Amino acid sequence: MTISKIGVLFLHGYTGGRFELEPTFRYLKKRYDFEYEFPQYPGHGTTLNLSYVTGDDWYREAEEAYLNLAARADKIFVIGFSMGGVFASFIAQKYQVDKLVLIAPAFDHTKLSRLNRLKLSPVEVRDHIELNLAAKVRPRLKNIPLRAMQEFIKIVEAKIGDLKNIRCETLLIHGKIDLLVPYQTSIEAKEKIPHSKLVLMEHTPHLIMYTEDKLLKLNILTERFLFLDVQLKHLVD
Repeated sequence: MTISKIGVLFLHGYTGGRFELEPTFRYLKKRYDFEYEFPQYPGHGTTLNLSYVTGDDWYREAEEAYLNLAARADKIFVIGFSMGGVFASFIAQKYQVDKLVLIAPAFDHTKLSRLNRLKLSPVEVRDHIELNLAAKVRPRLKNIPLRAMQEFIKIVEAKIGDLKNIRCETLLIHGKIDLLVPYQTSIEAKEKIPHSKLVLMEHTPHLIMYTEDKLLKLNILTERFLFLDVQLKHLVD
């Protein structure tokens, strides 16, 4: 019997870096044997330098990583977060992808003037405030020029494509107190992607990697979806 060599492509979000998906990567890599690509877009990472790079540069990095992975694996899984979710979905429209995980994919983004569309309850607003995510991202904001935001909007619009052309099994995961990408976006995406399922996570923000309990749930959901038919390396307590 031929055993397929699995490859997993991890695609992070706008103004983020590998650190956004690093916990999920470590969780899966401890349990399963797979090839992987984990690109970091130009200008991104722990220190941002976005003044002279474009959205095309970011997407090109993601696409080249896919092609490198496809050269050494015959079964491809792609995990994309936020802007990386948009890139992942576009790659799945163009190339062979066997399974796709889209975490809060940024098919739309929320302007502050439109936060009311999220219809957050007082409890959900309190939950978001208590997470204190602003303190984690505020130091990075000074390194995001207006031009970089314009590049983000332009590349996202260019790479959404037609979601109906995604033919692989797809899992969408979205937090219900996401202030950056409204979860309604994933509800709409599920209606367009033929073989898709959606999990809405209660009391969960956009930056899931900063919430330990929600991150564990996300990792387990991803594991079960991607590797349900793959044997564990070892037993886990």
